[in-house]
Amino acid sequence: MMHLTVHIALDDQTEQNGALHYIPGSHRWTRNGAPIPVTDFNFKDMESIKEILTPEEKQAFTPVCGKLKKGCASFHHPLAVHGSYGNRSDGPRRAAVLNYFADGVYSDTDEELLKGSVVPKGQKMDGQLYPLVYDTNWMMC
Repeated sequence: MMHLTVHIALDDQTEQNGALHYIPGSHRWTRNGAPIPVTDFNFKDMESIKEILTPEEKQAFTPVCGKLKKGCASFHHPLAVHGSYGNRSDGPRRAAVLNYFADGVYSDTDEELLKGSVVPKGQKMDGQLYPLVYDTNWMMC
């Protein structure tokens, strides 16, 4: 896996305001060698994934609340099952999410990756929406 997700809390995150939850070990769950499919692309329904889990995975489905403080960040494997429950508070629960992947990663789909952005299957991920953020050659003097 050549991808890392960073979740940055812009507000304190609590169980009540819908903090991000993770399912430990779920990054190893597969279907025929492929990652388990996303069941809610809005990532608002943590329970929807249970529809496709095996009995063993359902038993291991024990969400852990991130409870990040404003300005703190969590790093997680991109295949880790994660999401949040509804915000039951009167305040916001804002966050910024950054997805990093290694230089040289190629698109594996012809579908839209970001709104208005398609990188055809087989083409290198680069350009304005997928910038190179670190290059070892930049450190050479």
